[in-house]
Amino acid sequence: MTRTPLLRPTQLRALGWLALPFLVACGTEVGIGGGEKVPVAQPPGDDGDDLGSPPDWQNCLEGWRGQYSNLTADNKYVTPGPRIEVPTTVEGLALWDDPEYEQFDPSLDFGQNFWPMDEGLEEDPKYFAVYWHSWVRAWSGTTLSFLLGSSDDAFVYINGAPVAENPGIHGFVRTRYDIHLDAGQYPIEIWFAHRGSPDAAMSFRHVEGDVSFCYPDF
Repeated sequence: MTRTPLLRPTQLRALGWLALPFLVACGTEVGIGGGEKVPVAQPPGDDGDDLGSPPDWQNCLEGWRGQYSNLTADNKYVTPGPRIEVPTTVEGLALWDDPEYEQFDPSLDFGQNFWPMDEGLEEDPKYFAVYWHSWVRAWSGTTLSFLLGSSDDAFVYINGAPVAENPGIHGFVRTRYDIHLDAGQYPIEIWFAHRGSPDAAMSFRHVEGDVSFCYPDF
């Protein structure tokens, strides 16, 4: 495992300016528009955001920037008492504010035996949280289809808008999501936390769509 200097997680994106998601009866489908449209032969420029600049799509590193946080056993959301109402949103859980290290992850399909941290804390490696981000480029108007499975909480945002969520302490089940993307490039963020289920599992798997995922350019 290669560790790089610690950087704190990005602040949550403001949601007011985004295209609104919509649901359909058969599965989950979301529409996302307004990405920066970049000609294939022209490298994108700096967007000035704390997610890092969009990559040079002609020569980019495919993968994700992951920031890993160890959680203490006495965290009120890790082992909530009967009078603690546990939030079901990224903003409410606030488990990703103090990462221990970061690393490059070429894939987020870790499966059902995902135990990345053991630093000698009480109950290690049981409780931890990870924040990943990357850039996704739709080379044409396309439907991005992916499978998301987690145990426990997982949330996916594209261009600052929530497109998939699997909150709470629960077993591992994969769900398919279909998101329409206009041609362009978009920041994509994933939050994951393991808070007490017997198995730690995380899987984000791209299955269809004319898209690329690339590591941010810092």
